[in-house]
Amino acid sequence: MDCATCQEWIDLDLEGELPAAERRELAAHLAGCAECEKVRAEGAALLASLAGDRLAVRPGFRDAVMQALPAAGWEARHPRAWALPLALFALVGGAAAALFGISAARLGASGALPGAAVALIDLLVSSLLAGSGLAAASWRGLGAALGDLLASAPSRFVALAVLTLALHWLLLRLLRRPVPADEANGRRGTR
Repeated sequence: MDCATCQEWIDLDLEGELPAAERRELAAHLAGCAECEKVRAEGAALLASLAGDRLAVRPGFRDAVMQALPAAGWEARHPRAWALPLALFALVGGAAAALFGISAARLGASGALPGAAVALIDLLVSSLLAGSGLAAASWRGLGAALGDLLASAPSRFVALAVLTLALHWLLLRLLRRPVPADEANGRRGTR
């Protein structure tokens, strides 16, 4: 057994999760490897120290913490607050059903529903084709603009690349910036 595997097994053994067969293999390795035995002794000492520093939690602590947490956005609303959105949803759904029914009635009694479904599918296909054509034209335009930029002055391209990298770096710095504890507490208190 190599020492890296042994050290992984030591962690599992200290947590009581190592199977008996692997525990015997681990004991055999520890008998011949002073470095791994030292790692096991340090881990056992750390666990003993942590076990001695456990704090007793008062009864009902979990419930008190859960009650102190602010309600989620949808939980904070009173049931009457949902009346307007539900009414609007029903109104829009009813209007869509009425329009579908009217368009189906105009197609005739013989194939109203299949004709309306075909018309909706044709509308969807047309919008997808128009959208893909617009996207292709946009990419072609972007490619032409980039080609002109490279052909006219390579220094402009380098400046654009440096600006782009600087903006990415700034964005990453802002995303990774730690929030000071007093600022975080201040925000929490304003909710």
